[in-house]
Amino acid sequence: MKKIILLIVILFINKTGYSNTEFTKTERTKNLIYIWGLLKYKHPNVSRGNFNINEEFINEFKKIEALKSKKEFNEELLSWIQKFDSKKYKYKVDANFLQTNNLFTKNADFSWIDKTTFSPELISTLNKIKDNSNYGDYYASVNKMSSQIEFNNDNSLEGFDVTKKTHRLLFLASFWNKMRYWNVNIYLTETPWNSVLTQLIPYFLKESKTSFYLAKDKLIAKLNDSHSNYNASSLFHNKNRKFSLYGGRIVNDTLVVKTIFNKSLAEKENIELGDLIYAINGKKLKNYYIEKFSSRISASNENYLKSIISKTFYLLSNDSDSLQISVLKKNKTKLNTHINLYKFNNFKYEVARLDTIKKKKWNKISDKIGYINLKEINKKELRKAFKELKNTKGIIIDLRNYPRNLKVSTVPDFLYRKKKIFMKILTPLVPSYGNYDTQTKLKILNNPFSAGKSNINYYKGKIVLLVDRSTGSMAEYFGMAIQQAPNCITVGEQTFGAVMNRNTIILKDSTKVDFTGNGAFYPNNKNVQREGLKIDYVVKESAKNYNSNKYIEEAIKLIKQD
Repeated sequence: MKKIILLIVILFINKTGYSNTEFTKTERTKNLIYIWGLLKYKHPNVSRGNFNINEEFINEFKKIEALKSKKEFNEELLSWIQKFDSKKYKYKVDANFLQTNNLFTKNADFSWIDKTTFSPELISTLNKIKDNSNYGDYYASVNKMSSQIEFNNDNSLEGFDVTKKTHRLLFLASFWNKMRYWNVNIYLTETPWNSVLTQLIPYFLKESKTSFYLAKDKLIAKLNDSHSNYNASSLFHNKNRKFSLYGGRIVNDTLVVKTIFNKSLAEKENIELGDLIYAINGKKLKNYYIEKFSSRISASNENYLKSIISKTFYLLSNDSDSLQISVLKKNKTKLNTHINLYKFNNFKYEVARLDTIKKKKWNKISDKIGYINLKEINKKELRKAFKELKNTKGIIIDLRNYPRNLKVSTVPDFLYRKKKIFMKILTPLVPSYGNYDTQTKLKILNNPFSAGKSNINYYKGKIVLLVDRSTGSMAEYFGMAIQQAPNCITVGEQTFGAVMNRNTIILKDSTKVDFTGNGAFYPNNKNVQREGLKIDYVVKESAKNYNSNKYIEEAIKLIKQD
C-alpha cells in the first residue's frame, strides 16, 4: 500500500514539474511578445524605426530561453529595454489624452503589465512606455484622408524559415500585436485577444511545418472576422482534398441537397435533389462542421461559417475517397451510406439544381407589390423600376447578393425624404485607441456615411428588405443605408457581420491576410461587426419542408398586412 501511495506521489510530482516547465516556457514567450509590441508601437525611439525590430525579437528570445530564474528574466528584459533609450527622443505624457472627444478605449488593455511576475522596476518602466505620447509611426500610421491603418514599413521577414522556432514566434508576435494595437474590432473576439496569445504559443513552439500551418489557421480564425479569409491556409491548399457530387444549404443543422454535379453518378449513390444530410462520418452535421472548420476559418458568426463551407463545397470534402453520410430521403426513409469523393480533374459535369428560376432585375409580383433585385441592376434600370412601381403598396428589395452596378447612395435617393446619416464608424486613432464616430475629411463634399437627397416624390409605400447569410461586406453597407428609409422592414437571417473596408497585411512568411479595418454602427450606436444587420422579422426555414421561395412569400405577407 505504501509503495502505491509513493508511486502516486512521484507521478504527481513529475506531472506537476512538467506542467510548470511548460507553463514557464509559455509565460516567458508571452511576456516577451507583450513587451516587444509595446516597444514597437509606443517607445519614443523604437517606434521611429531606429532598430531592426525583427532581429531584436529573435535575439532576445534566444537570451531569455536560456535563463533559469524569474530574477534573471526581469533583469535581462529591463536591460534590453534600457538600451533603446535616447536623449534625442524623450518620454512625454499627454495628461489630457483620455479626455479626447469620442475616444474609444475598449481595446486599451494593458492589464498584463501589473498582473505578471515582473519586478517593480520593470513594471514602472513598462508603464512609462505605455503612457508615453511621444512615439513615431514608422511601423504603423493612420492615413489622414481615409483614417485607415497602414503598415508600409512592416513587411515579411527575408529568409523566413518555418523550421526556426524564432521565426515562427516572430510571425505570432507580429500579427498578434498588429491586431492588439490597430484592429479596432479586436474587443469583439469570442476568445479575449490576450487569452488567444496564451493558447496559441504552444502551437507555434512545436517544431513541425504541419503544426505551424495549423497554428496560423487557428490564430487567424480567432479574429472572428468574415473578411479574414486566409487564402494561404493549408485548408485550401491541400492537394489531396477531394469533393462530393453535392452542394446545398444548411438549414437547421441539416444540409438540403440543392446541387448535383453528375446526375448519373448520384443515382448510383441514391441521392436526389431535396434530400437532407443530417450526419457525416457518424457525427451530427453541426458537431461535424464546428469541429472541423471553426478553428480553421475566420467567421464573424456561425451563419457565415455555414455559408462559406457550403458555397465552397468544403463541407462534403475530405482527403479520403469517401464519406459516410446519414440521409433523410424525400419519401421520409432514412439512409446510411457512403458517397464517393472526386478531384474533379477532367470531370464530366451533368448538373442538376433545385432552384432553376432566374430572378429578374425587377418586376411586378402583383398590381400592389413590386420586386427589385440589387445584384445586377444599374442606376438607369433602378430609376425605371421605381417609376413603374411608385403606386404599389410595397416593394421587396432583394439584397441576398452583392450589388455589382450601383453605388450605395443610389437606392436611398428613391427612398428618403431628405438626406440623413445612416451609420457611424470606428477608426484607429493611436496605438490601442480608436476614434468613435469618425468624420471624413471630405465630409462637406461627399459624406460616405450619409445618403439621400431632398425628394418630395420619394417612395412612400412599404419597403421589405431581404437579407441572409450571403449578404456581406459592401452589401451590408447597402443594407444599412436602405434600412433608414421610412417604413422599411428587414426580413431574413443573420448576415455576414463584416461591413467596412478590408485591410490587407503582409505576414512574416510573405503570405497575406485581410481584416476589417473599421467598426460599423447604426446611428443609435448599435454595433454591426460580427452581429450583422438588424433583423426585424426572422425567417424560420424548415429543412423537411424546404421552400426556396419562402423569403419572398414572407415579404408578400408583410406587405399585405394593414
